[in-house]
Amino acid sequence: MTGNGVKLSIDEMQFITIYQGIVNIKIRDCIIEESENKVLFVVEEGQAGLAIGKRGTNINKLKELIARDVEIIEYSSKPSIFIKNCFLPIIPKDVSIQNRKNGRVAVVTVDQKDIGLAIGRDGRTIKKVKQLVVRQFDIVDVIIK
Repeated sequence: MTGNGVKLSIDEMQFITIYQGIVNIKIRDCIIEESENKVLFVVEEGQAGLAIGKRGTNINKLKELIARDVEIIEYSSKPSIFIKNCFLPIIPKDVSIQNRKNGRVAVVTVDQKDIGLAIGRDGRTIKKVKQLVVRQFDIVDVIIK
């Protein structure tokens, strides 16, 4: 369904169908974060504004329908831009893709004051970013420095 080789669960496919019933956008990926009661959607490049809607109308309608929090991340065919989008509202200073023995690794440089936010409580933010990046690109890890 997503066209990028990502395997979706039945629940994730249902959430995509519900969201696409609200707004006609291309959704590349969907991840259910049970521990956060949240659903994360990766929307096609340039469609984040449409996905959210004027004053958040589309996202609020979806939250009401699925009774969960919703997070929208805009896809980019450039891994460095996609990774930056995954960290919003933090804005990484730099993202470099390095070739290592075990594969390509993204090294993300953030302001010292943003390191805690970039990692997230119990490592949730960095885990989410790693999961998304591995699913979307040929990258094996994301490291914050």
